[in-house]
Amino acid sequence: MKGLMRPRRSLWLGLGLGIVTTVVAAVAAVAVAGLQPADLGFTPNSESQMTNIDVARAYAKNYYGAPTATSGTGGTWNTPLNLTSNYADEARSVAKQGDNWLSARSKVSDRAIVLDVDDTTLTTWNYELYSNWDFNPTTNAQFVGLTGSTFTGNAFPATPGMVDLVDHAKSLGYAVFFLTGRGDSQHQATIANLVSDTAAGLPDLPTVTISGKTIPEVDAGYPMPTPLDSGHGGFADGLFTKPPVGSYPAYLNKPEFCGPSITAGVSCPTIQYKSGVRAYIESQGYDIVGNFGDQFSDLLNGFADKTFKMPNPNYYLP
Repeated sequence: MKGLMRPRRSLWLGLGLGIVTTVVAAVAAVAVAGLQPADLGFTPNSESQMTNIDVARAYAKNYYGAPTATSGTGGTWNTPLNLTSNYADEARSVAKQGDNWLSARSKVSDRAIVLDVDDTTLTTWNYELYSNWDFNPTTNAQFVGLTGSTFTGNAFPATPGMVDLVDHAKSLGYAVFFLTGRGDSQHQATIANLVSDTAAGLPDLPTVTISGKTIPEVDAGYPMPTPLDSGHGGFADGLFTKPPVGSYPAYLNKPEFCGPSITAGVSCPTIQYKSGVRAYIESQGYDIVGNFGDQFSDLLNGFADKTFKMPNPNYYLP
């Protein structure tokens, strides 16, 4: 997801936490139940229909089991993810639901799963603290592990419960595909974070240094995805990153997917891009039994038997 230009991170404060009151809470509940994007045009009538920004930040820290965390480059972002937090428990709960669904359908022919990356299979909490919830593509690239053309190592840990889910799915005969809004330029660094540096053809780095702090370099431990030609960038390793404008593959050039954006010479919206890739995967003979994402835009527009929404109160990508 983070390869896209994101709205300011502060947008999560009014939409992502699920603790906002009255009308906003109702909108969030409908969005979860019906897999519909939130109404970003909603204008609160009063302060009571919002959550105070400082209070929301405190709630987020409590949710991630880091109540005393401090944000900013000099903050406590290098503290390991709390695996006993409410966030970790909720992520493992969704993973368990997904595992039950996949296990019950392990006889489906040519079965596959599709998984988003940021805050679905890798957790970006450390960057939320570092950036004080304000996305910056330059500093984010340091955590992704690619600065310019130089591989500097990855900083995002595996989302709790998800490595076990993917390992089990693979043992049940599922094809595994990762699908992210990160751009092609971050493809190798992304697969290195998910699997290992050496499997991605990159040097094995033991540590990552960001803003003067050194932390262990992360190989999340997922199995290699199922090889499949992405149709662009020469990538065929089962990780689909987003091509640059002007390089979209032919399978996305359809009216219901990225066709209008290709004609206009602009970036394809997430819903159309990701559903177009899922349609392509199914056109190659696979049945996507489960689709996992932390944003509604990861899950909408079909081409999956069932969708699973991972928890993420930190940002919103329509």
